[in-house]
Amino acid sequence: MSAGVAPCPLRILFLYETLYPDFMGGVEVRNHELARALAARGHRVTLAGFSNSEPSTPPGVQGLLLGPRLDLYAGRRRSIAHALRLARAVIRLDLDAYDVIETASVPFAHLPPLAARCAALGKPLLVTWYEHWGRYWRSYAGKGLGLVYQTIEALSARLGTAVLFTSELTGRRLRAARRRRGVESLGCGVDFERASRAVEASARSGPPLVFVGRLMPHKRLDLLLQAVAKLRPRTDGCALLTILGDGPDRERLERLVMDLGVSDRVRLVRRLETSDDVYALLASARVAVQPSAREGFGLFPLEALAAGLPVVSCASPDSAVGELVRDGVEGIAVPADRDALAAALERLLDDEATLTRMSHSARQRAAEFDWAKIAARFEDLARGVTGS
Repeated sequence: MSAGVAPCPLRILFLYETLYPDFMGGVEVRNHELARALAARGHRVTLAGFSNSEPSTPPGVQGLLLGPRLDLYAGRRRSIAHALRLARAVIRLDLDAYDVIETASVPFAHLPPLAARCAALGKPLLVTWYEHWGRYWRSYAGKGLGLVYQTIEALSARLGTAVLFTSELTGRRLRAARRRRGVESLGCGVDFERASRAVEASARSGPPLVFVGRLMPHKRLDLLLQAVAKLRPRTDGCALLTILGDGPDRERLERLVMDLGVSDRVRLVRRLETSDDVYALLASARVAVQPSAREGFGLFPLEALAAGLPVVSCASPDSAVGELVRDGVEGIAVPADRDALAAALERLLDDEATLTRMSHSARQRAAEFDWAKIAARFEDLARGVTGS
């Protein structure tokens, strides 16, 4: 490229099962916000996926509806039928209109046909891995079926022009599985300006504890509810904890709330309409809690940090939250034990000086992950694989 000549805009396709805001999971939010930031940099971005409504895209971003969204889960596990739907949709996609294609590793079935088509057309394919389970598959699906899934995952790691990882935990596992070059770091991001506006407008008047995420068994929300049962109730009779989310574990958690006798301390919210509403909820709290046994990055902890919330997490070899939230700096890491979790929560709620110090550090940490910075990194990676 000649000196002084601006690089051409890239035509980028983000392909995933579902689209924001029809489905407000971490990957959907990430794709939506990264597309917004890339469009602001002048690129032509398309978001493709299944949705029960017309895609609501940011300014300058196109939506490509693949069909209506069906249930992503069959019981507590991901639907194989939905994964196969995505694989079939990939075969019909017109990829000629794009310079680079990006997709998430899950649900795996779409990767072989997508990689084959991209290779045939000479289109670079970036595959983003939020987690790499390895042997954990055997705990999830049983020894026999788990070994099958583990093998599929290992083979899938070799597909794509490059694979992107959101944490060093996943990066180490990908390097071992891929056995070739093209393993690059790309973290998730946060809309720091939007979070700042929510903080400025908030009086921190909501329940002091908050969790946001998909209600799944590995999130260990039963542990959180047991810890809340050990805390002193508020003198004003208001709730201590807000749980925002939906998922296969919801009914079990609702029963546990009743069994523990904490219905007056816990507020269950199925969903909020927009990201602004989520930031407002976070800004109304004081401490975020992430007890999950398995996290590939931690988008909820990052959004909580941006809202000035210290994060209390439960340590786990399969969780990357500790890479983002440093113990004693932006939060507290404790063993997966209800007494230890309750003690950490009580300490923060009672120690205003520690809470203020960690809140300040949380905001500083989150500023490092603003979407504008993540978009610049993605652009560099995309230009690297396209040679533009």
